[in-house]
Amino acid sequence: MKCTWKSTAETLKIFKSIQHTNTMVNISFSDNGLYIMSMDTSKTSLVRLILVPEFFESYECSSPLVFGIYTETLMNVLQKAKHTVMTWKATNDLILTLEFTDKDFKTEFALRTIQIDDEQLDIPEMEDDVAFNVQSSVVKDWIDKVLMTKGDVSFDITKTHFVCSSESTELGEIKHTEPIGGERIQLKTHRQDVSIALSFNSTRSFAAFAACGGDACFVGFSNTQPSRIVVPLEHSSSLCLYVAPKIIEED
Repeated sequence: MKCTWKSTAETLKIFKSIQHTNTMVNISFSDNGLYIMSMDTSKTSLVRLILVPEFFESYECSSPLVFGIYTETLMNVLQKAKHTVMTWKATNDLILTLEFTDKDFKTEFALRTIQIDDEQLDIPEMEDDVAFNVQSSVVKDWIDKVLMTKGDVSFDITKTHFVCSSESTELGEIKHTEPIGGERIQLKTHRQDVSIALSFNSTRSFAAFAACGGDACFVGFSNTQPSRIVVPLEHSSSLCLYVAPKIIEED
């Protein structure tokens, strides 16, 4: 296996977002490209990354390989890439080599892989209660505001309005409201109104994933199923995050 990435900066953003949810992941390579499907340790979120061969500057993989990697270790290495050309290569599933090259130097990091017993997951067909297209920067704007409380976030969404809010003893309440069908949110689906809460960490992960997209992303909310954000990448590649709603214990 050998692949050269088009942009080290974009690669860094993708795996930084995955680090938000997963301490370790299996990274699979095949002739179809790179693939990650993994739940976090709390079993409340699932990440899926699909990068087709055309996403890369160059890509070759004659036989399938799977690498178990600590995401913190991977991020520490990726941060050294800076403005170099980055190539990943391997001849077996024991060592994944990351090579950074510039005009007159080359640095190689040979990462020892780990064994991760990841269940083979199938994502069922989703039926979002409310779904819409929205610019990635807008999602980040919402979340940057409401997470100032450092608390869980409530989402109350109808066919015409989107509301997210959060509160804390120290700060008080933050509430953001805007119309659906206005300048920033284009409605795709409305089956029923949604009223849920997502944990602080889950909501923060939403913002991290949104930051990987340049154009509009797809966001779906549900009262009973996981909510999700789908970030389109080049050449029909995509980065997706599914998060379970927070269970509210009644008195």
